[in-house]
Amino acid sequence: MKPQYQHELTTSFVLWADNFLTRKGEAFSNQVANLYPDTGDLRLTNGYVAYSSPHKQWVFDHSIEGANIPSGIYDGNTFIEQGQSGLIFDFDNGRALLDSSFGEGKTTLSGEYAVKDFNFYITNQTEEQLIIDGKFDVNDRFKQDLSGIEPYKQVIPAIFVNPEVSENEPFAFGGEDKTTTNIRCVIFAQNTYQLDGALSIFADSKNEVFAKMKFEDYPLNEFGYSSGFHYKNLCGEKSGTYMHVEEARVSKLSDRVNQNIDPSLFVGFVDFEVTNLRFPRS
Repeated sequence: MKPQYQHELTTSFVLWADNFLTRKGEAFSNQVANLYPDTGDLRLTNGYVAYSSPHKQWVFDHSIEGANIPSGIYDGNTFIEQGQSGLIFDFDNGRALLDSSFGEGKTTLSGEYAVKDFNFYITNQTEEQLIIDGKFDVNDRFKQDLSGIEPYKQVIPAIFVNPEVSENEPFAFGGEDKTTTNIRCVIFAQNTYQLDGALSIFADSKNEVFAKMKFEDYPLNEFGYSSGFHYKNLCGEKSGTYMHVEEARVSKLSDRVNQNIDPSLFVGFVDFEVTNLRFPRS
């Protein structure tokens, strides 16, 4: 099946929301950390070895000012540039991938990178399933682990994006419709300051517009790798094709419900109405 409108909407929204929060709230922290051998990834092909950091997801958007986006790693005092020894970065899982010939047992690797304050995940789970049944690792900027985070695990603080309902209504003669999509974001934070900050930023996003992307514009490949992604520049290339944030309503999990979940979690919600004028039957 070729990509449909819903695929493009989800791609466009996640790239915008990630950029909007990270840029406007300066919601990232630059880190220097050791990289640890990751030998348990059965999804990784035989051509690569992985070295993981204690954090994920790393910032890969070059339009985020001040974010340290890695161009290489250190083996002791020796700098290995991206491309050397096959080096690429798995930004999603917070790790470096190298050719298998590099070796998988080194303990002298380190890297500099920016880690997001909030990771982004696309989900079809309800908020009840996420809150009650979710088992998460933690990205803690003050935590010093002597190991990397297991790949593919969901890590908080995080925002789970769920496009719930989409509806078309006639807008103009000639078959043009206004498509309204309700998107619910569930926010998991580590403290009230962090949660209030994210909710405040998204509450101010009403009447924002963002570029409509194609499904293939999503920058991360199967290895979580992005080369030179710059959201602002990409938006400039999409001039004239925009989506509109018609509503952005924020709320918090009530104290009564909050007593039944992990006390270290602070949970909030953002309900977006995103509209786009389109010709769905053309």
